[in-house]
Order: sequence, then structure tokens, then C-alpha cells
Amino acid sequence: MIPEYCNPKSRTQHAFYLAGILLRIVPKSVTSLDSVTEQQWWDVMRSAWNDYFDIYNTQCFELLPVLVEGTKKYMRIASKPDLEQLIGMWIEMRMGMGPEMGPEMPGLEEGEAIATAVKGLTTVASNMLERFDQQLLVP
Repeated sequence: MIPEYCNPKSRTQHAFYLAGILLRIVPKSVTSLDSVTEQQWWDVMRSAWNDYFDIYNTQCFELLPVLVEGTKKYMRIASKPDLEQLIGMWIEMRMGMGPEMGPEMPGLEEGEAIATAVKGLTTVASNMLERFDQQLLVP
């Protein structure tokens, strides 16, 4: 199911909602999703962020905090191009968060919390990217 709904060539919003729902139920679930590999989780996270930009509604903002935490957890296996792409998207996202985004935006307090969480995620990814670059310099 995960590969089908999180196919990067498929431009649907399934990955965003699938990631949000699974990340919310997995910690509370009696049965785990051990059959889902770390790479599959990362594919879900990456696809979810790609889908984010097509979605601006209340459910989107309700799922963002859990998506941020899930991304931090599985980002350790990200490739350098993945990190570069996501950092650019997160910077664009933070720049675009403001009152002009419309009535579906969360309240100012929630919006600031989301922006702060995404900024933290950007910092973590940037640090990982620096480590990639440092590894290239070591003989």
C-alpha cells in the first residue's frame, strides 16, 4: 500500500494524509508496522512534503507537527539531493506562511508554532547536509 500511494511520479495528496495518519496511530497502536522498512518510511515522509504544497486546509495544519517529528526520525537515511530539495521547500514554506495565505490558515499562535517546527527541521537537515559535505573533504 505504501509504495502505491507514495509514488513520487503520482501527484496525489495520498502521501501527505497517509503519513499523517500512520504517524499518529503507530505510537498508540498495539500492532506495529514493523513490515514497513525505514526506506519506505522515508519515501512516505519525502512524498508527504512534496504533496504539502498542493494542500492548504485545516487538516493539513493539524498533521504538520506529527509530520515534522516523523521526518526528523527517518531523515537520517536521506540522500544529499533529498535534503537539498526539502530544505528549499521548507524555506519557501516558511517564507509563505502569513496572513495572506487565506482563511484556512491556523491562528497566529498555531502558525508560529508550525513555522518554528519547520525552522527546526530545516536546521536539522542543514546540519546533515554539512556532514555530507565534510565527509567529501576527508581523505
